[in-house]
Amino acid sequence: MDIAEYRQKIDTIDDELVSLISQRKHLSEVLIQHKLQSNMPVFDAAREDAIIDRHIQHYADVNPVLIEKLFHLLFANSKRQHYKNEHLSPIADYINRKPIIIAGPCVVESDTQIDAIATALSAIGVKFLRGGTFKPRTSPTSFQGLGDEGVKLLATAAKKCNMYSVTEILEAEQYARNSEYIDIVQIGSRSMTSYGLLKSIGKLTATDNKFVLLKRGFSATINEFLLAADYILQSGNSNVILCLRGIRTFEQIDSSLRFTPDLASILELKEKNNLPVIFDPSHSSGNAKYIVPISNAALQLGADGLLIESHCNPLNSLVDASQAITPNELLHIINL
Repeated sequence: MDIAEYRQKIDTIDDELVSLISQRKHLSEVLIQHKLQSNMPVFDAAREDAIIDRHIQHYADVNPVLIEKLFHLLFANSKRQHYKNEHLSPIADYINRKPIIIAGPCVVESDTQIDAIATALSAIGVKFLRGGTFKPRTSPTSFQGLGDEGVKLLATAAKKCNMYSVTEILEAEQYARNSEYIDIVQIGSRSMTSYGLLKSIGKLTATDNKFVLLKRGFSATINEFLLAADYILQSGNSNVILCLRGIRTFEQIDSSLRFTPDLASILELKEKNNLPVIFDPSHSSGNAKYIVPISNAALQLGADGLLIESHCNPLNSLVDASQAITPNELLHIINL
């Protein structure tokens, strides 16, 4: 056979492959409906693992990583489709609109501060209000956030302005105590490899399918990042948002940037999975003057949105003052 004939056979196989995936999707939807009618759990992590193991053992000539990735994508797609059809929330509706803009101060400092920033951000169309409440700081003597009180202040400010709250948690118990006040749960870069936390949050948020924003560890590979997301996905929650926030490289020896912006990773993540991918220009640069051009680059490369630190008076911010921008500066990014 010549090259054209080989290509024709491959094209035929590709068509059959996609057709089979479509058939599998249809059968999966029918099965889900039967389970719902029988009041049975919709998803079964043990069965998913058994399917993967069976195919890895049966097809020894195929890379097991490829088989695992393929089935995880199939399972995740079924879950996302189920929740899209059955549990579409206003938050999910806004997440589906691009770009996703999540903005707010690095830390909730007081009711006056968070109310002011919420009002200003809402006025320019931002729907997601972020604010640190449990802060993982390098030094134990640094300001650690207001904790439970901060979560409530953030939620109150968000509700007043018809926004949704986004905050980081460090321990499952913190979320369990405050779940009614947190609309999107953030897992920070320092916690990306806390696999017990990822499992717990996956299970706790699976009941209402609340969105979990997972940030890449600043020394993590792309594969490690995706596997961390799998801990949440396989615990029953398909609503995961991936956030790139810069990585630590040799450039930090003499660079004016806080981290190296991992912009090219947007392309790779978009190729490897169907989860939303957003970019954090604030932590990746550490300098307010770089945020607009880096945000522009991220959106041009296909990022689904941005996570940006914004403060009404950046110079007076208790944490990370150098990388916060004002709502007016943020407006320039929204209008890109």
